[in-house]
Amino acid sequence: MPGRVPTEWPDLINYYVQDAITIIHRERPDLRGVRVLPPNQVPTPCPEGLVRVVIYNDANHRVINPPPYIG
Repeated sequence: MPGRVPTEWPDLINYYVQDAITIIHRERPDLRGVRVLPPNQVPTPCPEGLVRVVIYNDANHRVINPPPYIG
């Protein structure tokens, strides 16, 4: 992947979760895991060797703050 490798996606706030996952996967095909969480839930530790994206969503399945990030 030439150029800057994204580690967070603030522009995806308000996107539908599935659309955000598609965009993230297109930009970072090396990411294999996605953890979608409700507001304010703390993600579990990431299993060793897995690189995943954490996405928070609302009741309408839209991405909310904090923006999607690797973690």
